Amino acid sequence: MNRLNGKVALVTGSTQGLGEGIARCFAQEGAKLVVNGRSQEKGDKVVAALRQLGAEAIFIRADLTDKAQAQQLVQRAAEHFGGLDILVNNAQVVPELASADSEVNDALLDVALHSGVYASLWTGQAALPWFIRAGGGRIINFGSLNGVYGSKFGLAYNTTKEGMRGLTRTLANEWGRHNVTVNMVLPSGVSPAYEAFYGDDLKKMEAVARQTPMRRHGRAQEDIGNAVLGLAAESGRFITGQSLFIDGGQNLLGLPQLHGLDSAKDNT
Repeated sequence: MNRLNGKVALVTGSTQGLGEGIARCFAQEGAKLVVNGRSQEKGDKVVAALRQLGAEAIFIRADLTDKAQAQQLVQRAAEHFGGLDILVNNAQVVPELASADSEVNDALLDVALHSGVYASLWTGQAALPWFIRAGGGRIINFGSLNGVYGSKFGLAYNTTKEGMRGLTRTLANEWGRHNVTVNMVLPSGVSPAYEAFYGDDLKKMEAVARQTPMRRHGRAQEDIGNAVLGLAAESGRFITGQSLFIDGGQNLLGLPQLHGLDSAKDNT
């Protein structure tokens, strides 16, 4: 307990799923939380839950595909608590699936890049002065197994997530002199987006779990949240520029479960 006592953490996209799990984990370790998302109703519910855990928490609504809103989110978060120590860039619009030769990829890629790579750059840039003032800081970005293995029909999402790796390593290289660590996690855990990907195909979800070396799906708070905590806490002070798989070993197998998701688009 109290591994983040007194630290101020901003977790983007934390009104549900993995982001919410990370926020809950941080709250239990004494952090002051800034919850972010697009839904005021969802944000208020998460803040209420964090306060029940004894944490100071606020919600700031922002659309991170807009540069001004992304920058203002960080500024408002830091001004409210008098500083900022941890930035978790979890938010990401997940585009619809489309074959690589589809003309819709221009629009899908534009949204994916702006909600992922651009948003993470903008929030990081806005956070840097506050980190320098505090004597250091932590940034945790989000990648994906889908990007690593190029899962079918996910060109926009995959390209964005692999772009996050380049962003992460570059910021780590440049900002390390300010005692700022920048890492990327590649998680696999149950979330609304994860469930939407499989829809009503529970058998396929069960098959994925069976193929995972740990033989189960990841849990947002206990598995993903605790691993991110390790990078955000003092234990992560000398780890930077790294990509950490938090997937129960799925990366050891590639993505055989996704290779079977051929749709009618693949047969036309």
